[in-house]
Amino acid sequence: MPSSLAIEHVRFCTEQPTGYRQYTEQPGQTYTPDDVVWVYFEPSTVGTEPAGEGERRFAYELNWTIYTPDGDALDTITRTVERTVVESADFSEVFLVLNFSPSMAFEPGSHRVEINVRDTIAGNEASETATFDVEPALKQATAFEVPELVFTDGEATGYDEYTPQPDAEYGPTETVWYYYEIHGMHYRETEDTIRTNVSIFETLTGPAGSVWAENEIPVNNEFPADTDPSMLYIADRLSPAEQWDPGTYTITLEVTDGYVDETIERTGTFTVVE
Repeated sequence: MPSSLAIEHVRFCTEQPTGYRQYTEQPGQTYTPDDVVWVYFEPSTVGTEPAGEGERRFAYELNWTIYTPDGDALDTITRTVERTVVESADFSEVFLVLNFSPSMAFEPGSHRVEINVRDTIAGNEASETATFDVEPALKQATAFEVPELVFTDGEATGYDEYTPQPDAEYGPTETVWYYYEIHGMHYRETEDTIRTNVSIFETLTGPAGSVWAENEIPVNNEFPADTDPSMLYIADRLSPAEQWDPGTYTITLEVTDGYVDETIERTGTFTVVE
């Protein structure tokens, strides 16, 4: 019989583990308020006893308590795990799993899990503490869309503050300015910040149908808490290396809301006149 026990290789998982070190780790140990929290860990030792010809049995009593960000005990769960295996089994690959699904949504913030394990055959006990985070719930004010792409005379100075470029026409050496709003992206709100998860990919197609440029547009996804998330806008520009060829150009925007993995597309055209 082993004389001691420790809890090792603690991992928070996205779903129930399927075998020894066969699991998918939860990114950043961070869950959403309605997620089920799965925890994988391994006992350092395994006490066993005979369980019939050519077989041995091991058993553990698990007890775990989840604490809220304020330090209050949310729930305590007790479970017994026991198994009978062949004597030739590799007891160094024994693993244990626990999970927790709140009766109501988790509060945002850092939660603590206190895990207690007792090897009921060897009589050894061990404890471990681990933490996981819960993100604020996703919010969305309106449907996800880019209403229009507007070509402007110079850079926009604020939300809905710009002068449209007449007929979206520019000269061969002019800088092309444009403005668009992003409505309805999902966001998370805390006391200090509002976070979005927007990414934008832009393609510029020239008069002959050839691709002139492809760019991933930098987006700020963190704002002060008093920001109105329905007023997100982008003001950007395109400048020719030397001069534009005469004709019509198309800007295609692919805007992705990474929180829900949804992409929408918006196009706009401007004309270069000689």
